[in-house]
Amino acid sequence: MTQLVKVCIFSTICTGIHAQNWSTFSGNNERSGYSKLKGPDNFESNIWKIDDAGQTTLGNAVYSFGDKFVTSRITFSPYKGIIECRDLKTGLLLWTSEAITNNSILYSIGFTYDAVYANDYSNGDIYALHPSTGKILWKAAEKAYVFGAYPGCVFACNGDPILGGEPQTSSFTKRLDKYTGKTKWVNKTIIAVTPNAGLACTNDKVYRITGGITIPITLSAIDINTGKTLFSSSPLKGDGDQENPITLGPDGMIYFKRDGGLLYAFRDNGSDFEIVWTYELNTNSGAAISGNLSLGSDHHIYIFDNGRILKLDKGNGSVLAATSIEFEYSQPSMTIDSDSKVYFNNGLGKLYILTESLQTIKSEINIPSNVYCNPSISKDGFMVLTQGGRNIQAFRNTTEQKCIADFRASSYTLKEGETVDFFDQSSNQALDFEWKFEGADIEHFIDNNPTDIKYSKAGIYSVRLIAQNKLGRDTVLKECLIEVLPSNTLVNNLEDENLFIYPNPVADILSIELEESITGANFYILDSYYSIKIRGNLTATKNTINLENLPSGMYYLMVNQDAIRTMKIIKL
Repeated sequence: MTQLVKVCIFSTICTGIHAQNWSTFSGNNERSGYSKLKGPDNFESNIWKIDDAGQTTLGNAVYSFGDKFVTSRITFSPYKGIIECRDLKTGLLLWTSEAITNNSILYSIGFTYDAVYANDYSNGDIYALHPSTGKILWKAAEKAYVFGAYPGCVFACNGDPILGGEPQTSSFTKRLDKYTGKTKWVNKTIIAVTPNAGLACTNDKVYRITGGITIPITLSAIDINTGKTLFSSSPLKGDGDQENPITLGPDGMIYFKRDGGLLYAFRDNGSDFEIVWTYELNTNSGAAISGNLSLGSDHHIYIFDNGRILKLDKGNGSVLAATSIEFEYSQPSMTIDSDSKVYFNNGLGKLYILTESLQTIKSEINIPSNVYCNPSISKDGFMVLTQGGRNIQAFRNTTEQKCIADFRASSYTLKEGETVDFFDQSSNQALDFEWKFEGADIEHFIDNNPTDIKYSKAGIYSVRLIAQNKLGRDTVLKECLIEVLPSNTLVNNLEDENLFIYPNPVADILSIELEESITGANFYILDSYYSIKIRGNLTATKNTINLENLPSGMYYLMVNQDAIRTMKIIKL
């Protein structure tokens, strides 16, 4: 272990979009594997268990938002898969993803308030699925290079997904528009050609390990708004590829194990990287053995090394604790809860709960073929465990706990003068609430579910909630959450439950599904200059429009009945 100079400037870490939710592999944009919630104390008695889930060969990752979770059900013979969305508290099936093709291998790669994001591993297509129905909101116009089972995508402050691009087109990292799937930017800095190369992000930067077999491998910082590479580290010794993940800590800290090399602790000083310390592991096996890194509540770092779990000092990399026994594991993963319990999936059919000291196994459970089941801690402390076969079960900590603040909104994009309703979805029964609505006509509110919050001025605004119960209080700040557009702007509203369109982007035939209450409505297809290109009447609850003769580009569907509804359409 070598310690070097530290520099005390840092990037702001983005946590608001995730709050208590487990939105991607290792939980959040920072890939920290840390939860503010308390997970289960043991695996002696589950809260629920089902044995009729879709067949799967391996236990896959669980991602959650509020009271819902998703997981992929993948078989290898034939190799195909779907996504199931279930109720977190009961395991009840809410929806199954649509059949795209007979050969689709659909992996969930992230879950936010906007959508469940999915990768078809058979061809590289990326989809956004409606979180309430599973219907396809859009298919990205460009393919991605992602290993669906691991490690998922990360998200910009406004919820745009960021993921690996398509190397064949020199698109190695890209940001997609969350409403349309259109590519906002592409970064062409080469990464090692592997679909599960790690990336993590803050509010302003995306971090990747760049380079390849014939190009020096470095740590690079990418501007999250423009996609431009800002700066890179000096070359890092190791293998010609990089599959081990990146983990971000507070104060600009960045941790990762170089494949075939050292474990590094870097700090982003705002314009360059500084090495804070390095640690030489006792094994230099590939990523399938190295596993993810996790941070505790004290921000010290937990790693896998040669059959053991180690806790390293965040400041100098010295060993603070280590398991006294060697475990068997393959592609392991771990999560740390607010009580500093360590949840450890060995990838070989076992999941353990270890004490903070790493000296005691509090509990363990057999979960066959649990390879990709990164232990997730979701709302109210639920931990859902997946395995090979048809079984899914959930455990939770049933003791009284401090509440953890979280909420959702009725809409996230609106026009000047329109209103939004907000809904508390905090964990552990919050009793008192303090809201702050940046940019709204009423800035402060005290209630669990504020309604009709009006925004009169265009802009992008944050929302803060402080929730409290008798055991404590918690704050969540969701930045750039509400986008208010000028009053003459057409809004792409993905949350209108009376109207649903698919696919989007669309090649030829656009399908429109309506509630019976708005059948008979007039519709218009407008181009980007608001000229009417097609008009007609929606006579049934299920309708189709032929767009074959329209040039490729962006259009708007306007439906006029009891109210005017507009949606953005991408014509391929």
